[in-house]
Amino acid sequence: GEPRRIKVAHLRLCHSRKFFVKAYLRETQEMVMDAHAMAFQYFGGACRRGVYDNMSTAVASVLKGKQREYSPRFAQMCSHYLVKPVACTPGAGWEKGQVEKQVRDIRNWLFKPTPRFASLEELNQWLHDRCSQISHERKHPTFKSKTIQQVFEEEKPSLIPVSTEFEG
Repeated sequence: GEPRRIKVAHLRLCHSRKFFVKAYLRETQEMVMDAHAMAFQYFGGACRRGVYDNMSTAVASVLKGKQREYSPRFAQMCSHYLVKPVACTPGAGWEKGQVEKQVRDIRNWLFKPTPRFASLEELNQWLHDRCSQISHERKHPTFKSKTIQQVFEEEKPSLIPVSTEFEG
């Protein structure tokens, strides 16, 4: 019955714009691992390249240019799923413009007005259903005659099959 601040993981496929959102109580490395596992299950496969903000749960050190020292567990997870991590340059917002725009859109689509749920599990089920519903309803921003879901169906064969979840 009390308001609670949550952290939200958001993973999105660049071509189709299909997205996955899951809420957590804390932002931890376990959250990042679980969010990837759940997103890849939702998508039916893993992407080949992941573009990441320089989140402390993944990046141990920001080096020169695009070079990063990733945390060992994050690097192991990327290796397990065969995802090549690419980090954004600090202060270069244009590198992640699509993601920043979709984060704003998702805030409007999912969190305005603020949803109310009895449990985190109930919220996450609703988020899962809404992600799917929005993908089926919204037009793709580039391929305007198709929905996000229709473009995702074309993209899906290029995803890497996931046989086992990363246990980190």
